[in-house]
Amino acid sequence: MNQPLLAMIAVICNVGAQLAIKEAGSLVERGPGILAWINPVLFLAVGLYGASFLLTVKVFAVNPLTLAAPIMAGSTFVLVGVAGAFLLGEAVSVNRVVGMGCILAGILLISQSS
Repeated sequence: MNQPLLAMIAVICNVGAQLAIKEAGSLVERGPGILAWINPVLFLAVGLYGASFLLTVKVFAVNPLTLAAPIMAGSTFVLVGVAGAFLLGEAVSVNRVVGMGCILAGILLISQSS
């Protein structure tokens, strides 16, 4: 499988895991004690993080870390912000949008330097 696709899938798994943790956290807050920690959404989050980790290992193994890590981290930051706004209805201020734009500009600069 090609490296950009692996990196994209790793990022999507990471974003999915963060969204699942957000949901699992609210279930834990509302749930009855220790049993609240035993919920499928939390296990989904762990599985997605595991998949993201394994794919990231594969991507880092064959790409320069100074290229792959910032691109993947920046993409995750931006996609979590977008998903939080659109899927969870979270407020996104102008400063956050500008910050995401700066991250995207940084990703573009880094990707052109190789």
